Amino acid sequence: MSNPYQTPPSDPYGGYGQPQQQQPYGAPQYQQPGYGYPQQPQPQFVPSQVAEPNSYATASVVLGFIAVLLSCFYGGFLGLIGLGIGIAGLNRSSTTGLGRNAAIGGIALNTLAVLISIGLVVLVLVAAK
Repeated sequence: MSNPYQTPPSDPYGGYGQPQQQQPYGAPQYQQPGYGYPQQPQPQFVPSQVAEPNSYATASVVLGFIAVLLSCFYGGFLGLIGLGIGIAGLNRSSTTGLGRNAAIGGIALNTLAVLISIGLVVLVLVAAK
Protein backbone atom coordinates (compact mmCIF):
# COMPACT_ATOMS: atom_id res chain seq x y z
CA MET A 1 0.00 0.00 0.00
CA SER A 2 1.38 3.42 -0.94
CA ASN A 3 1.42 6.50 1.26
CA PRO A 4 -1.41 8.88 0.17
CA TYR A 5 0.38 11.88 1.69
CA GLN A 6 3.57 11.29 -0.20
CA THR A 7 4.29 13.80 -2.95
CA PRO A 8 3.76 12.19 -6.33
CA PRO A 9 6.76 11.79 -8.60
CA SER A 10 7.14 14.38 -11.32
CA ASP A 11 5.57 13.57 -14.65
CA PRO A 12 8.30 12.66 -17.15
CA TYR A 13 6.01 13.39 -20.10
CA GLY A 14 5.07 16.90 -18.93
CA GLY A 15 1.38 16.06 -18.72
CA TYR A 16 0.90 15.55 -22.48
CA GLY A 17 -1.16 12.51 -23.32
CA GLN A 18 -1.13 11.28 -19.76
CA PRO A 19 -4.13 11.53 -17.41
CA GLN A 20 -3.67 14.03 -14.64
CA GLN A 21 -3.11 12.52 -11.24
CA GLN A 22 -5.76 13.39 -8.71
CA GLN A 23 -4.90 14.44 -5.22
CA PRO A 24 -5.37 11.80 -2.54
CA TYR A 25 -8.50 11.72 -0.43
CA GLY A 26 -8.70 14.30 2.31
CA ALA A 27 -6.29 16.71 0.68
CA PRO A 28 -7.86 20.11 0.00
CA GLN A 29 -8.29 20.99 -3.65
CA TYR A 30 -7.68 24.66 -4.19
CA GLN A 31 -8.41 26.32 -7.47
CA GLN A 32 -6.88 29.59 -8.43
CA PRO A 33 -9.11 31.86 -10.50
CA GLY A 34 -7.88 32.35 -14.03
CA TYR A 35 -6.73 35.67 -15.36
CA GLY A 36 -9.86 36.04 -17.47
CA TYR A 37 -12.26 36.11 -14.51
CA PRO A 38 -13.30 39.58 -13.34
CA GLN A 39 -12.92 40.39 -9.69
CA GLN A 40 -16.10 40.79 -7.69
CA PRO A 41 -16.66 44.41 -6.66
CA GLN A 42 -16.21 45.03 -2.97
CA PRO A 43 -19.19 46.64 -1.22
CA GLN A 44 -18.66 50.30 -0.50
CA PHE A 45 -19.77 51.33 2.96
CA VAL A 46 -21.03 54.88 2.92
CA PRO A 47 -21.90 56.37 6.29
CA SER A 48 -25.61 57.05 6.22
CA GLN A 49 -26.82 60.47 7.17
CA VAL A 50 -29.07 60.42 10.19
CA ALA A 51 -32.12 62.49 9.43
CA GLU A 52 -33.07 65.07 12.01
CA PRO A 53 -36.49 64.49 13.58
CA ASN A 54 -39.22 66.93 12.65
CA SER A 55 -39.48 68.77 15.97
CA TYR A 56 -42.04 71.23 14.59
CA ALA A 57 -44.49 68.38 13.95
CA THR A 58 -43.94 66.95 17.42
CA ALA A 59 -44.40 70.35 19.06
CA SER A 60 -47.60 70.87 17.08
CA VAL A 61 -49.07 67.59 18.34
CA VAL A 62 -48.13 68.37 21.94
CA LEU A 63 -49.60 71.88 21.76
CA GLY A 64 -52.73 70.44 20.14
CA PHE A 65 -53.29 68.02 23.02
CA ILE A 66 -52.73 70.73 25.62
CA ALA A 67 -55.01 73.16 23.75
CA VAL A 68 -57.82 70.60 23.51
CA LEU A 69 -57.47 69.77 27.19
CA LEU A 70 -57.63 73.43 28.19
CA SER A 71 -60.46 74.17 25.71
CA CYS A 72 -61.04 77.60 27.09
CA PHE A 73 -59.82 81.02 26.08
CA TYR A 74 -56.16 79.99 26.46
CA GLY A 75 -56.75 76.84 24.42
CA GLY A 76 -57.65 79.02 21.44
CA PHE A 77 -54.38 80.93 21.67
CA LEU A 78 -52.36 77.74 22.06
CA GLY A 79 -54.33 76.29 19.15
CA LEU A 80 -53.41 79.21 16.90
CA ILE A 81 -49.75 78.95 17.87
CA GLY A 82 -49.79 75.18 17.39
CA LEU A 83 -51.53 75.60 14.04
CA GLY A 84 -48.68 77.79 12.78
CA ILE A 85 -46.09 75.37 14.11
CA GLY A 86 -47.96 72.47 12.47
CA ILE A 87 -47.89 74.21 9.09
CA ALA A 88 -44.16 74.81 9.53
CA GLY A 89 -43.76 71.10 10.39
CA LEU A 90 -45.68 70.14 7.26
CA ASN A 91 -43.39 72.32 5.15
CA ARG A 92 -40.32 70.77 6.77
CA SER A 93 -41.66 67.27 6.16
CA SER A 94 -41.69 67.94 2.43
CA THR A 95 -37.92 68.51 2.50
CA THR A 96 -36.86 65.90 5.08
CA GLY A 97 -39.54 63.28 4.48
CA LEU A 98 -40.15 62.84 8.21
CA GLY A 99 -43.09 63.84 10.37
CA ARG A 100 -45.77 64.39 7.74
CA ASN A 101 -48.42 62.39 9.62
CA ALA A 102 -47.55 64.02 12.93
CA ALA A 103 -47.75 67.49 11.36
CA ILE A 104 -51.17 66.74 9.88
CA GLY A 105 -52.34 65.34 13.22
CA GLY A 106 -51.07 68.46 15.01
CA ILE A 107 -52.87 70.71 12.52
CA ALA A 108 -56.10 68.76 13.08
CA LEU A 109 -55.81 68.89 16.87
CA ASN A 110 -55.03 72.59 16.91
CA THR A 111 -57.88 73.35 14.52
CA LEU A 112 -60.21 71.39 16.79
CA ALA A 113 -58.95 73.34 19.83
CA VAL A 114 -59.54 76.67 18.05
CA LEU A 115 -63.06 75.60 17.02
CA ILE A 116 -63.90 74.43 20.56
CA SER A 117 -62.58 77.70 21.94
CA ILE A 118 -64.67 79.75 19.47
CA GLY A 119 -67.72 77.63 20.30
CA LEU A 120 -67.23 78.20 24.04
CA VAL A 121 -66.84 81.96 23.58
CA VAL A 122 -70.02 82.09 21.47
CA LEU A 123 -71.86 79.96 24.05
CA VAL A 124 -70.80 82.29 26.89
CA LEU A 125 -71.83 85.41 24.90
CA VAL A 126 -75.23 83.94 23.96
CA ALA A 127 -75.87 82.73 27.53
CA ALA A 128 -75.05 86.20 28.91
CA LYS A 129 -77.86 87.84 26.89
